[in-house]
Amino acid sequence: MTSKTVVLATARTPFGRLGGALSPLTATTLGAAALVGAISRAGIDPTEIEHAIFGEVLQAGTGQNPARQVIFKSGLAKTVTAETVNKVCASGMLAAVYAMRLIDAGAHRIVAAGGMESMSNAPYLLKEARTGYRFGDGTLIDAMIYDGLWDQYFPMTMAAQGSKVANELGLTREEQDRFAYESHNRARLAHEDGNFDDEIVALNVATKAKGKLVVDALPKRGAVRMPASAAGGGASVWHHKPSAQFALDYDAYWPFVTGDIPHAVVDRDEAVRADASLESLAKLKPLERDGTITAGNAPGVNDGAAALILADAEYARQHGYDALATLEDHATVAWDSPYICFTPAMAAQTLLERHGLSREQIHVWEINEAFAAVAITSARKLGLEETTINRYGGAVAMGHPIGASGARIIGTVINQLRKRGGGLGIASICSGGGQGDAVLIRVG
Repeated sequence: MTSKTVVLATARTPFGRLGGALSPLTATTLGAAALVGAISRAGIDPTEIEHAIFGEVLQAGTGQNPARQVIFKSGLAKTVTAETVNKVCASGMLAAVYAMRLIDAGAHRIVAAGGMESMSNAPYLLKEARTGYRFGDGTLIDAMIYDGLWDQYFPMTMAAQGSKVANELGLTREEQDRFAYESHNRARLAHEDGNFDDEIVALNVATKAKGKLVVDALPKRGAVRMPASAAGGGASVWHHKPSAQFALDYDAYWPFVTGDIPHAVVDRDEAVRADASLESLAKLKPLERDGTITAGNAPGVNDGAAALILADAEYARQHGYDALATLEDHATVAWDSPYICFTPAMAAQTLLERHGLSREQIHVWEINEAFAAVAITSARKLGLEETTINRYGGAVAMGHPIGASGARIIGTVINQLRKRGGGLGIASICSGGGQGDAVLIRVG
């Protein structure tokens, strides 16, 4: 099937460290910042957006339907429908895929999609507290680990699991450290050379007004749009004006403020190390006894968001909107839960076979660095040289806010394809529970 879904714009926030510069911001505020940036880049009227889909993994404590919160925080109208998806690390990618399917089916013409995560703000859980404790201690459970990083079928963290699998596959510590070093070096150079300028929207994080972002001008608000059918005989069901008590005060609700307000500028990924070296990586202790995965060759715990504006190609043409890329197709696979290092290759290979493509016909490859071991293993399974994947670095360097990374790598593929003058690209990602997803992208 040939998709008719085009990408009008992408935007992402810088990715922050755990407890770092973005930690005062909720996941939905980060999602709104990315979405406002994408709307601005697309040059569309926000009223044109009909639906929004955002991925988030660590939803405990975020509030009802986080994607709906992103809508209101971005200034979109109450008539924009929204849904939140959770496929662990693939959540942001799946949001874009669902948007593609809705557009291809003719259900919507413009959809906002993306992913978000504030791992810094993930709460602790106290199970059984509702029914009470009769005797003894309760145990606080880290929602970040339990809901995002813990395998439910072979109970252990994914890092511990990945270390065991790396040992099984004979993947050495030195190979993983070398890949991690290259990831940091490539990401550093990408920042220095301005290669992320088309991806990142800088954030001015207020230092005295917690949770707020300082902007030059408040986002344009979208107007209410009734369904076309509301003009018919059933129009009366839409005739209602909320009371003053229940009319949303956007100025009070959204996180954007203007004026001379103290703030910190965050315009690059916090975790990228300019001083990374093989020697410093070699000094880090493995996360698992006798293992090979360390804090240096695995991504950190991060905050961030990414967004895309997707549209029906004919609608975009009629309205004079420039399409950055076409989302051609999506593939998903599932395998043994601990072996996530195979699934990005499996999903990508499914796309290649479905479209009769060879790996040489793919000009840009992004394989999410859930760990260095994942990217290395999947690249080798696909017969790819490590130098051909993740040319701007990856999650080991820039971070892996788990709900956002799938959307981020789609944007990165588009960015690289446009810089090379077009071609085909694949963004591929694994997710907890042994699944993998990949998207085929065309520019030009």
